[in-house]
Amino acid sequence: MKKLLALGLICCYPGFCGYLGYVLFQTIPSQAGSSLTSPYSLLLTGTFPAFATVANGGQVVNTTSCGVNSIVCPADLIFAEDSGCSEAFGGWDVISYSPVTGQLTAAVEIPLLSNTRPVKIYGCVGNAAVTSFQGGPQGSAYDSNYLLALHMEEGTGTTLYDSTANANNAIRKANSSPAPTASGRVGGGQRFTGTANSTNNDYALFQTPTALTNTYTIEYWTNATSYIDYDSVFLESSSGEPNVMSAFFWFPAGSVIYRNSWGGLSPTAPVTVPPGAFHYIVFARNGDSMNVFVDGVAGTAASGFGTGMERWKGLGWDGGPGSANSFNGIMDEVFYSNIARSPDYVTARYNNISSPSTFYSVSPFTINKAAPPSTTRANSQVTIFTF
Repeated sequence: MKKLLALGLICCYPGFCGYLGYVLFQTIPSQAGSSLTSPYSLLLTGTFPAFATVANGGQVVNTTSCGVNSIVCPADLIFAEDSGCSEAFGGWDVISYSPVTGQLTAAVEIPLLSNTRPVKIYGCVGNAAVTSFQGGPQGSAYDSNYLLALHMEEGTGTTLYDSTANANNAIRKANSSPAPTASGRVGGGQRFTGTANSTNNDYALFQTPTALTNTYTIEYWTNATSYIDYDSVFLESSSGEPNVMSAFFWFPAGSVIYRNSWGGLSPTAPVTVPPGAFHYIVFARNGDSMNVFVDGVAGTAASGFGTGMERWKGLGWDGGPGSANSFNGIMDEVFYSNIARSPDYVTARYNNISSPSTFYSVSPFTINKAAPPSTTRANSQVTIFTF
């Protein structure tokens, strides 16, 4: 006598589906500096075939709109702490994505970056029940000390969007001033023109100047075309001395300088920055002391800043009085924090962005054994065997 055995629904209802599988990212401890960094916004970037949509040979079932630029994003891609895809990280920010190739650039906030053991990040995909973005609200990929995170990806309009929860966007001088370029350090960037005539300079002003503080970190990537004079990158909001900025100087070409409103002190950069290539510049002030880093290497700190407070109003130079001009070249990945980031943070950030392929390893797509055998059949279908 034949018996019928129903094995149940092949595709489960929302709230009960699992992810088909994952791509495993593992950080490389030697690239993280000499101590723990907690938390840390990890940049993941590359082309991952499993992250393409099903129609393009990948595993992503659904796409949606996300991010400050409302781009197409994979809905059923989450970043989790476990291979079962049950413990998602706090948040992530998709900076760019191609559903055709699986190209992805995303920032994922992880609780810590270890210098002694790999941190595992599982990029889980293939869940037909998930149709909305799972990375959290704006700012979830960045710790609360970040006041600005400008990826500089915008190709049109006058707004450069801040990806932190503060949403303190920068407004360009005009649609093409600065001009968008595909040749940024991470995806696209913005090309600033600096001239000896300050009224012709490019700039972008924050909608609101940053809060007054004497402890902060300024960081950005630049690729200079040439150096003009005092080439302003980060511009202070001050009624005092007009040359108040983090900048480059023309002699020796690419000298990294810091001009401040409370005195002439300036930290000394470890090297000059030649034009024609991207370099990572960081200024970290902690009250009385300031240091500058170039490509992850610390310079000579300066002390004597006292308790003077500072606020910042934009990028480039806005044509005000003084002998300054705007930075002349490409600017990308501009971040500002209200704490003094540690040298290990600076080292990790440089290594992560300058060489992602050596900052973490990537394993092939792995099928999750707990996942449903198929996500393509209708909810009402069952598989029936006779024996």
